[in-house]
Amino acid sequence: MDLGVISLVLLLLAIILGFFRKTNVGLVSLLFALILGRLAGMNDASILKGFNPNLFIKLMGVTFLFSVLTVNGTITLLAKKIVSLAGRNNFLIPILIYLMGAGLTMCGPGSIPVLAIMPAFAIPIAKAHGYNPLMLSIIGCCGCFSGRMTTLTPEGILTYELLTKAGVDVAQAVRPVFVNQVISGLLLAVICFVYYKGWRVTVPEEAEDGEQESFSKKQLLSLSGLVVMSILVVLFKFNIGLVSFAVAAVLLMFHCASESKSFKGVPWGVLIMVSGVSTLMSIVIKTGGIKLLTLALSSLMTPFTGSAIMGATAGIMSLFSSGLGVVFPTLLPTVSSVAETVGGLNPIELGSLVVIGGTITGLSPVSTTGGMIMALLMADEQDNQEKEQKIFLSLVFWGLAALVLVFVLALVGVYRVAL
Repeated sequence: MDLGVISLVLLLLAIILGFFRKTNVGLVSLLFALILGRLAGMNDASILKGFNPNLFIKLMGVTFLFSVLTVNGTITLLAKKIVSLAGRNNFLIPILIYLMGAGLTMCGPGSIPVLAIMPAFAIPIAKAHGYNPLMLSIIGCCGCFSGRMTTLTPEGILTYELLTKAGVDVAQAVRPVFVNQVISGLLLAVICFVYYKGWRVTVPEEAEDGEQESFSKKQLLSLSGLVVMSILVVLFKFNIGLVSFAVAAVLLMFHCASESKSFKGVPWGVLIMVSGVSTLMSIVIKTGGIKLLTLALSSLMTPFTGSAIMGATAGIMSLFSSGLGVVFPTLLPTVSSVAETVGGLNPIELGSLVVIGGTITGLSPVSTTGGMIMALLMADEQDNQEKEQKIFLSLVFWGLAALVLVFVLALVGVYRVAL
């Protein structure tokens, strides 16, 4: 059997085993990278060339710094202060929840840690201010989706690095990819607000109102560190991973957070997933697997349907696997060759559809985002199977609705506007 075919079978098998056996796809990918590499006659050094230490340091540095800020309560208090800006203007709550999700995501940590805490903020705020908790949770997560593709976030770093390897001019790609992501997240949030008739609010008699806690000296120092990191990376082009580690080191030397808890807060599983799949993908590329995948996708596409099919493919994959760990490394390397093969397609638009599709269907209850929303909504009613089933079906609906939204927007050319 052709090595290219074998490589694609092993890649698909890694995703399937990871999903059904509840095993980190990165670990399975490293196993298959060893097997495939040996079949291709590669030695260990050649196999490990697929592991990108620069990317690993960037991802680990950013997530470690924000773990420090989470452990010492800086992120939590910042979020509360953002929501408090609404005061007694109850109608501003959904807007602030959306902006909080987007703002906290785009300034550095990315959507993974913020998505984990957004439902925890949104649900009690919704109950206190008379909103539908599911609606406000989805709106907050849509904010996270919108802010995902800056050059500071782990997913932005990975995406633009993969696009560079695919031969795309990243200088031209950053703005349209970011704008298209915002369009998708914002539209889904608006649709959710309209669907649940978010303007119909019954404010409890005893709504949350009280003195806001002030930032401690350690939290103010942490915020200063975040500002310094952003300035050095954005204005002076420092490596974000190295700067994040440096800022985190200073904060820990001043005992701004528990070092052991900060290390525990790093999403090691995600880092292994990204690194493992990237290692396998490099061998898949070398053995011709990506060429076969490109031909398969191209055979289904026309210049009119190409971007929509790419978004749908990414969205369907994301329903069952990680966007960051699986969908992005699998599909982004194909965008230039697909665009060239089909003709009349823009690789930047195709890249946008990969990250949008790989993100927005995360509301499905079998994904991390949807699962977190469901778990928190059921926290006080664990024996209420009827409510659990209702929430499950609602999140399935929103995952599929997001998929349809992306497909339709791509089909009518909305994502070409920002190019």
